[in-house]
Amino acid sequence: MTDSMKEELRKAPFVAVMLDETTDISNVAQMSYVLRYVTDDGIKERFFKYEDVTEDKRAEAIATRLLEFLRESGCIDKVVAQCYDGAAVMASGLNGVQAKVKETIPQALFIHCYAHILNLVLSNGASKIRECKVFFSHLSGLATFFSRSAKRTKLLDDICQHRLPRAAPTRWCFHSCLVCTVADKTRELREVFEHIVDHHTEFDDETVHCSDGYITLLTSFDFSFWLKTFHAIFSYSDVVFEILQNKGFDMQFCLARVDQLQRQIEQEKGNFDSVYDETQALVGPPRGRGAQGDVRARYRELHCSVIDSLPRFPTASVTTKSWNSWPFWTRNSSGITVTISQLLP
Repeated sequence: MTDSMKEELRKAPFVAVMLDETTDISNVAQMSYVLRYVTDDGIKERFFKYEDVTEDKRAEAIATRLLEFLRESGCIDKVVAQCYDGAAVMASGLNGVQAKVKETIPQALFIHCYAHILNLVLSNGASKIRECKVFFSHLSGLATFFSRSAKRTKLLDDICQHRLPRAAPTRWCFHSCLVCTVADKTRELREVFEHIVDHHTEFDDETVHCSDGYITLLTSFDFSFWLKTFHAIFSYSDVVFEILQNKGFDMQFCLARVDQLQRQIEQEKGNFDSVYDETQALVGPPRGRGAQGDVRARYRELHCSVIDSLPRFPTASVTTKSWNSWPFWTRNSSGITVTISQLLP
């Protein structure tokens, strides 16, 4: 911390703390600490440090580290807001970081990252359906398979020339990026797994076993069907996600794009036949226990159920009322400004 930053904190009447965790390329979990406050020169948002939290990412440990940082910074009595994403360990009202911090700093209101709610409801809403839960679990397994081995990753680089997003289900764009990557690189991924099976003497038993299973997975109707379905949905939602992350757009524009997203997702119901037929042409008809009775009708019903589980969430996430009541932001024609009075309980 520089002397000028210390002086800014000393003069600031109120402070908000923002915390986020990410895993770097060496699989080290890094926690970033950012403080936001107002000085005579305007709004300041300062990055203070990274901290290795690989050994213990439990809510209690993170809260303890955060409180220690605030004490060292000399601003623990000024904190009126704590801002995190919606990951359970951070946001849980009962045992999350925000709840444990409030035990020491009762006035530290928890501010959820609104731009992240969109991706959260899309993945969580769909995962309430069993088939989708299984699909996303398989996707996460694919990412984990490569992230745990440098040898596997090198083979992926050699054949795919593109890495899968690192396994981080609490990152809001994780599933979206993973769906798009697997959809675009399905053929290359099959080549990777087939190479491992064909050269089984060069790999350990677990790698060969998993690769054989992933070959079956990538050629299964069920996985391919949901991959096409969510690839289409995320292609719409990713655009809106980027807009909500951008401070340069006004409220009405953002609301209009969310409404457009709802219509686009709803229209996906009409694309069921093309998704089903394209999947069948690619990998063949459904097989196994799911191939009994009127299979097409069953998939149509599931497809509609997934679509119906999505549209109502984004509207609830971004409304005129909720947007204007954000504790941190005031949106107007000149952009975004901070209103410190709104930070008060």
